Amino acid sequence: MSREKILIVDDAPTPLHALGELLKDDYDIYTATDGPQAIKRAVELQPDLVLLDVMMPGMDGYAICGLLKDDPATADIPVLFITAMSESDDIVRGFEAGGHDYITKPFNPRELYARIQTHLELRRTRQELRSHAAELERRNEELNSARERLEIMARIDPLTGLANRRYALERLDAELSRSTRHGEPFSLAMADIDDFKRFNDTHGHEGGDVVLKSVAGIFVASVRKEDMAARWGGEEFLLIFPRLTINGASAAAEKLREAVEAGRPEFKGSELKVTVTIGVAEYDHALDLDANISRADGAMYEGKRAAKNCVVAARARS
Repeated sequence: MSREKILIVDDAPTPLHALGELLKDDYDIYTATDGPQAIKRAVELQPDLVLLDVMMPGMDGYAICGLLKDDPATADIPVLFITAMSESDDIVRGFEAGGHDYITKPFNPRELYARIQTHLELRRTRQELRSHAAELERRNEELNSARERLEIMARIDPLTGLANRRYALERLDAELSRSTRHGEPFSLAMADIDDFKRFNDTHGHEGGDVVLKSVAGIFVASVRKEDMAARWGGEEFLLIFPRLTINGASAAAEKLREAVEAGRPEFKGSELKVTVTIGVAEYDHALDLDANISRADGAMYEGKRAAKNCVVAARARS
């Protein structure tokens, strides 16, 4: 373990030497004889404590201490004034300059040693507390980061990277509140990959996964920024279209259908022909959320029965 460093600042060689002799067995001792040298050595050495004479020609101890405290690199180093002055005004001035303690000349070696030990122990304690605080902050940041990752994982479908069913329901609740508050329409849609079982039967689940990820990627790339594409389950996807009526949402869904049909993902050197059928419903505030999802789902199955690879708008309530 390295020894603690003490910088002694005094323009008189005799006290400087005496202090050094007193402390050299327990500490690494460094000296300076004027203000500029003291500042330079304090910055370079980063001592654990400075013993500073008050009365020096040119720059006195108060000025030196003030400069040390103004510099972030040396501000935390404790400064003990060594002075022949014992008037209270002089003592207060030393504390106002940033000094931590003082001892008057001629000093008692045992008292000086005790004061040095006290302030070095306080410095060690402060450093340990800062270290513990920094470590706690680091761990807290790690925990927050881990919690954020878990929250994201809880909302994201791991295969497609889309929002999962849970997140989609949260978004639907938020969109319903916004729509009700502002009196604006919004629409939703259910999309299903046509004949998806055929891809799994022919190419295995690996091929099916390629199809799912391809459709998900096309949806993300093709919807507006304010829209949402989510994996509802299996080969089904939920689409949310804020501020769109049934006509606008149907047009948006048709673009998605065309993009999927043109996509042709590759699997093991072969192009896969993928299509989707989409059912669209403008949200009906007279019905609950499940009923509105069922309307879009029903329109999608109507398209499945009719021809597949199409967009069907849900009929308005009569």
